[in-house]
Amino acid sequence: MFEPERGDAAIGTLALVRLLAARGSLPVVAAGGIMDGRGIRAALELGASAVQMGTAFVLCPESSANAAYREALKGPRAARTALTVTMSGRSARGLPNRMFFDAAAPGVPPLPDYPFVYDATKALQTAALARGNHDFAAQWAGQGAALARELPAAELLRTLVEELRG
Repeated sequence: MFEPERGDAAIGTLALVRLLAARGSLPVVAAGGIMDGRGIRAALELGASAVQMGTAFVLCPESSANAAYREALKGPRAARTALTVTMSGRSARGLPNRMFFDAAAPGVPPLPDYPFVYDATKALQTAALARGNHDFAAQWAGQGAALARELPAAELLRTLVEELRG
């Protein structure tokens, strides 16, 4: 995401990479929705110097993601990620849950800015998790979340390199 308050949130990663590479002189690191070697190749061909992948590694056994996050990423919510400011006060994409919907319900007052929302939601998440409730957890995920693979990190890296070269 670039500058969501200017409407740039609607610009996808690959279009944004191309625009930045064409108009700028700094290296571009593509991030967002890149889940496989084809995505890496596309970003590099459009002018990225590198890619940063997050969601692609959440299902790796080396990840610190908890079991509920892993199960959510393997479930139907992964096909419909959404942008929210409810977790931190800053726009971010994740797996929609009760926190996303309750905070956006009609009649809910506007949320304060970062870091106030972040601090408040961390306390709420901690209290909910202590009771086994994951409805308020921040389960960050990019638009390609449904493509996540459950592989050890080393194997995933080898696979990504093979796909990139493929």
